Amino acid sequence: MALNIKDPETEKAVRQLARRRGLSLTEAVRMAVRNELDKDELSEDEKARRIAAARRKLAALHKKYDIVPTNHVMTKQEMDDAIGYDENGFW
Repeated sequence: MALNIKDPETEKAVRQLARRRGLSLTEAVRMAVRNELDKDELSEDEKARRIAAARRKLAALHKKYDIVPTNHVMTKQEMDDAIGYDENGFW
């Protein structure tokens, strides 16, 4: 059975993964799909453990860089300003 990827972004990502890992394109797709399927099969305890570990890492980064987390959700305008968009696009 053949698989034909017609999305340039997906093709680029598969090629990048294959190059980084020294894999064929087929192996890269197989590995990525297997990893995603494995995540779906994690127990609730394992998911909770991984979430807790990620939260500890994030808390360590907050402490290291003296970041105070907030509940503020950026507006589209704030996001555009942060990355440098103006009325003409970038910068």
